[in-house]
Amino acid sequence: MFTKIFHQYSHRANKTVYWLPADTEDHYQKNLTSQYQLLLDNNWIDKQFTYHFNKHGFRCNEFTLDPSIMFLGCSHTCGIGLPIEQTWAYLVSKQLNLNMINLGIGGSGPDTSFKLANHYINQLKPKTVVYLEPDNVRFSLAERDNIMNFSPWATHDKFHDFYNAWVSNEENLSLNGVKHKLAIEAICNRNEIKLIIFNDNHFSRLDLARDLSHRGVKSNEKFSKLVLNAI
Repeated sequence: MFTKIFHQYSHRANKTVYWLPADTEDHYQKNLTSQYQLLLDNNWIDKQFTYHFNKHGFRCNEFTLDPSIMFLGCSHTCGIGLPIEQTWAYLVSKQLNLNMINLGIGGSGPDTSFKLANHYINQLKPKTVVYLEPDNVRFSLAERDNIMNFSPWATHDKFHDFYNAWVSNEENLSLNGVKHKLAIEAICNRNEIKLIIFNDNHFSRLDLARDLSHRGVKSNEKFSKLVLNAI
């Protein structure tokens, strides 16, 4: 019913997995040795959950035309390191009694959020779009059968010099964020859809997810209330 688009999680379509970068089993086992107390303090010892992806490759139920709310962003939107029921996007959609369309992709940048918004908003026609802006230092490059995420934490040898030059100029970073935000705004305005935009500064870091990098359960609960107040 809905057309697909190639993105970083396309290969995960129709799959359910126990681990997802950066919340990997290897990383968890290392943290059991080096960060045991931190895992214990955040209640992640021996806690198992799954990441389920729909046929379009997103961490939510299958798409329908029922009343919905769409979420755009990176790993903080996808909910890496957390059960889906404890992510801020799930909490918001449940409170509003709307289907959750979670288009968050770990490691992605503003260009991916725009790409997905441009493809899916016209098809799914959500009542509201919530955009948690990814870091401006990120962007993606599509190859024939792969999409590479670029960031200071994900380097690619053959593009190392180019990326270092690009990221060293603040104008490049500012434009990367602003132009994609304006484009998403234009799509929402054209479709008469309410758009709410947040950035990382709005998302308090009260605790940690299982990977000990992303925000945890309490952080997601607090942010969900901030989003609901804005809506």
